[in-house]
Amino acid sequence: MTESNEDREIRWVAPGTASKALGITTEHLARLADKGVIRAIRPSGENGHRRYAEADIEARLAREPWEASA
Repeated sequence: MTESNEDREIRWVAPGTASKALGITTEHLARLADKGVIRAIRPSGENGHRRYAEADIEARLAREPWEASA
């Protein structure tokens, strides 16, 4: 997936951060992205590592906001 203008407005987080917040493995996180449950991009220069939409992670948590820097 390539980055569009809309993608630049979304806050993207690293796989380890997203999987830790959700309490799942990075492999499970990748499967959720493959199914379209969580939006992901693969920015150039990142060795193909995905970045995940922070809002989608927060929506999955559903109970309290999540601070990506924590």
